[in-house]
Amino acid sequence: MTDWEEFARALAGELAAAPDTTVLVIGEAAPSGSRRFAQFRKTSESVLAELTGNAWLDPASHPDDAGWRAITRAGWRPPDRDHCDNWWAEFTSPVGIEGYRRLAAITVTGLRDGFAIDSPLTLVYQGWVERAGNSNLHLPGLGIPDAG
Repeated sequence: MTDWEEFARALAGELAAAPDTTVLVIGEAAPSGSRRFAQFRKTSESVLAELTGNAWLDPASHPDDAGWRAITRAGWRPPDRDHCDNWWAEFTSPVGIEGYRRLAAITVTGLRDGFAIDSPLTLVYQGWVERAGNSNLHLPGLGIPDAG
């Protein structure tokens, strides 16, 4: 995996194929010191996605004005208490492949344009399936390391 377009295609495919009760967190690999991430929770009713809000970031990691505009224009909803002070988006089931592609696109916009993360190669993921006893979810198609 070398570019954001490939990563977006892979993310859409992996999320579409993941079972209900999947939780997936994609973020920067240590030792970046940053807590910039995207996370997803898939249920039979919807897919809820979140991007790190400023409340969880070191001030040096806050997106600049252009970054916040990119996140907003992509369709992320502003942070609020119901979403742990994170940016959020929800896709109601059935999401369908176009919905997953849209979700992947706004995720890439948030990570790349909002947080100024240069490459998906700096990311790792951790995933699990709650209904399967929180068993690890292996997503080799993402092309990034499993942090779990």
